[in-house]
Amino acid sequence: MKIKVSQMKASWEDEYSISFYEVDTKNEVFLPVLWSRMQETAWHHADHLHLGYSDLMAQQYFWVLSRLSVQMEEYPGWGDRVRVKTWLAGTGRLFALRQFLIADLTGRILGTARSAWLVLDLKSRKPQKIEPLFKPLGHLFDHLPPTVEPEKLPAPVQPKSKKSYEVRYSDIDIHHHVSNIKYIEWILDSCPLEMNRTHRIHTFEINFLAESSYEDAVSIHTEALQESPPVFLHCVSREGEGKELCRARTGWKRVNPHGRDREEEYPQ
Repeated sequence: MKIKVSQMKASWEDEYSISFYEVDTKNEVFLPVLWSRMQETAWHHADHLHLGYSDLMAQQYFWVLSRLSVQMEEYPGWGDRVRVKTWLAGTGRLFALRQFLIADLTGRILGTARSAWLVLDLKSRKPQKIEPLFKPLGHLFDHLPPTVEPEKLPAPVQPKSKKSYEVRYSDIDIHHHVSNIKYIEWILDSCPLEMNRTHRIHTFEINFLAESSYEDAVSIHTEALQESPPVFLHCVSREGEGKELCRARTGWKRVNPHGRDREEEYPQ
């Protein structure tokens, strides 16, 4: 039974546990795993707002992630439980904006994220106007502070490294294109092992530009923008035609061997 518009919640929160197979060599959860939790909570909220998968499919539409910006101060480890909170942050002509907050059970903030989403037509794959879908939910935005859209990223100018992948069956999702999580995995896997061992992702930004499908050959090109702290610009493209699929920028922070810093309390 669907709830009334007047009963809809402006935010949604879920609690998750981190499993052994979801952490890296530093006993920190992989960023793609953490993003999958954030995305799951977003889907729960969308369903609650009558804007979920089945609601849009009834109109032959579906959601796609267009831009994402994540900032992490600390990562949970094996056995830790985290709270993921998400809320609508406004709409543009084509974008629906959604924000996230990740905290431990004491209320300590571990990270935040901003995202921009598009609604595509199932057959034409063209973006649809957002306003008609969100018009009944205007009251949820009345008291929200203004939100800045995740940044549009430049392409690498002089990439120094390249890795190639072939899209496998396990990379594609229900819409028959590569899952947004897989692009994040590819980009992080293309980074040197020593970098992953001694540093953690502090900021991760990505813009999705085009779709990729089963058996596509894709290349990841990386350019170093800054040495200390390390910042890299990445581009994933389809080999042959050189079509850009996404751009990303990663900012790294050296692992603190003396433990984790305390952050501000989780807002109630």
